[in-house]
Amino acid sequence: MVYYRKVARMSWITLALIVVLLFLASLAFPVHMNPAISLGNASYLLILVLLFQFDNIRRGGIYYTFQEGIILFIFLNYGLLIAVILSQLGVLIFQLFSHKKEIRIKRFIYLYPVNVLFDIVYISVPASAYLLLGGPTGPGFTYTESLIPFVGYLVGVFLISYLQCRFVNRFLNLRYDWTRLIRLQTLVYGISILSALLGIWFYDENPLVAATVSTLILFLFKQLLQQRGASLQATHNAKRFDDAKERLLVSRFEREAIESLLIDLPHLIDFSDGWLSIQQQRKQIIYDIRTKKTVDVLPLFHTLSANDLRTPILYGLRFDWGNDIQLSLPVDRHSMLAIPSITSGEVDVSIVLFHQIADAYDEAKADEISRLLRTFCRVLERSQENFQLYAESRTDALTDLPNSRAFYEEGARQFASEHFPLSIILFDIDHFKYVNDTYGHKVGDLVLRELGRRIKYVIHRNDSVFAARYGGEEFVVLIADCLQDQAISIAEEIRHAVLDRPFIVDDHPLSITVSLGVDTVEHPYQRTFEESLRQADHALYVGGKHNGRNCTAHYANL
Repeated sequence: MVYYRKVARMSWITLALIVVLLFLASLAFPVHMNPAISLGNASYLLILVLLFQFDNIRRGGIYYTFQEGIILFIFLNYGLLIAVILSQLGVLIFQLFSHKKEIRIKRFIYLYPVNVLFDIVYISVPASAYLLLGGPTGPGFTYTESLIPFVGYLVGVFLISYLQCRFVNRFLNLRYDWTRLIRLQTLVYGISILSALLGIWFYDENPLVAATVSTLILFLFKQLLQQRGASLQATHNAKRFDDAKERLLVSRFEREAIESLLIDLPHLIDFSDGWLSIQQQRKQIIYDIRTKKTVDVLPLFHTLSANDLRTPILYGLRFDWGNDIQLSLPVDRHSMLAIPSITSGEVDVSIVLFHQIADAYDEAKADEISRLLRTFCRVLERSQENFQLYAESRTDALTDLPNSRAFYEEGARQFASEHFPLSIILFDIDHFKYVNDTYGHKVGDLVLRELGRRIKYVIHRNDSVFAARYGGEEFVVLIADCLQDQAISIAEEIRHAVLDRPFIVDDHPLSITVSLGVDTVEHPYQRTFEESLRQADHALYVGGKHNGRNCTAHYANL
């Protein structure tokens, strides 16, 4: 902000010096308005200028008003001074009343002197070129004598457009493409010259009729251009956003939905920097949309009031932001779109985007992103339910361990990976039928639940261990990156976790033991997952059950 304050200060000083010089020049060389213009005609022409000022078209962060046709008409009929005065009145009124109340004063302070200087140069330099080439004005205007001067006029326009583009890129850090600017200026000024010439055709009948004809022609061209561009853009945007919503709606789980949104956002809306915040179950995760990686919490919304958090926040220039937005961003980040809070159930989503282009975002884009985020919130909420159902379908309700279905899925995944060697430990409770027959199935269930708790305690320190209830009193453990000796060691740790401490059921201690069979696959394609599981089962019964129980046997040692 300090940099832009300096630019604004220099702009006001420059404008003040020019005004003083013009005032002194007017005292030394009094200007007589010829031909004279009545107050009524001047007021009518000013109204036409304002109509174009307030009904503008935005392309690439640049506003096109098409007022150039009316200003050119005024210049050709009433002279350069009247054209400059009416144009300046239009700039002043537009600057004071065109923007939202919260940024109006800031825009005026920072941009008014720059806009004034640009406007004067845009009118005076091409008009001077026209006059120097002998271009006719006023009652003596003829089409044949104006052709070459109009070429000079257009050359002046393109030269000023290029210099303006360089200036705003260098001093205001606005990334305008000068080739795009000149292409659009060609269209705008071409239509403006055509409308001004057609308006002059009716000048002899009535100056106001001529101005009205010129205005109607300009409005016709502008509306056609605006409607065509808006229609094509709206259709294109609607299809892209609908496709993004469809991809979100088919996402089953949270990770799929987040990845889908992060991939689609750069194609849906332009931005230089962007972050997506997802808060659910009192946990907040923020993603950098460009890199798809998580970042630290941004302090963007911490200083905003509750009312600010209810609606999207839109800013078009860096000096619009105010002191609440305290982010370490490059000086050329101007536009900001922040949607602070979209909620559905326990899910809260926020997004903030910044762009180098001025006025890159509007209410329509904010509304489109808001609707997409609402869909995203509902998908996240639904994904939590899907995940819960998914987890329940793969969890044993009694022991809270994964069930055999989850074990087979994990086994297939591990054997298809490169986490070899892989080891499988299959074990069951010795004489469990005796426990059920003697103490009842309720006690048996309590024993299974306690065994599940002890297994989880043994494996909780190792992320590469996956334990599941295989069925009945049988349990299974799958270990990635595990050699034979390590597998036997883990199996023994499980055996002692069961053996060394009795199971207390209704204040009665029960001595429980388990027998374990182990198999290790050293490298891929040595054995399939099913074959390894059969060998672990063989080791359990041949080396464990038939060898006195309460022991561990590895298939390789049978």
